[in-house]
Amino acid sequence: EQYPDGVGNYESFIRSNWLGGRTTDCVGLIKGYGWLDPNTMEIEYGTNGMPDISADSMYKNAAVSGSIDTMPDIPGLAVWKSGHIGIYIGNGKVIEAMGTKYGVVKTNLADRSWSAWLEIPYINYNKGGK
Repeated sequence: EQYPDGVGNYESFIRSNWLGGRTTDCVGLIKGYGWLDPNTMEIEYGTNGMPDISADSMYKNAAVSGSIDTMPDIPGLAVWKSGHIGIYIGNGKVIEAMGTKYGVVKTNLADRSWSAWLEIPYINYNKGGK
C-alpha cells in the first residue's frame, strides 16, 4: 500500500519518529545507492542506468540469481522474497528496510524466510578484484 492508505494507525508514530529524517522502503534503499552521485553525494532520481522499479521487478530482471539455499557468501548480493528485498553483508547478516515500526535494520539471513538471492541488475559487481 502507498501513502496515505498504507499509513493507517501509524501516522502518530511516523510523525514522532521519522518525520524530518531520511527514510526508505526496501527497494528504495538499493535505488538510493544506485542513484547516488559520488561527486555531489546527492541522490538523483533514475540515474546511473537504474530504473525506478519494484523489488519483484529487480529480482525478475536479474541475470544472475538462485534459490536461497544456493547463495554464495558474497557481501553485496541481494536477498529476495515476494514483495521484499534486502542486501546481504556477509556472515549470515542482511541489511533491510523492515517497515514503519522498525526502519532500516540488520537481521539474520536465516530468520527472515528469504526465498532467493541475486546480483542486483544495474550494479557492477567488479568480480575478481578488478
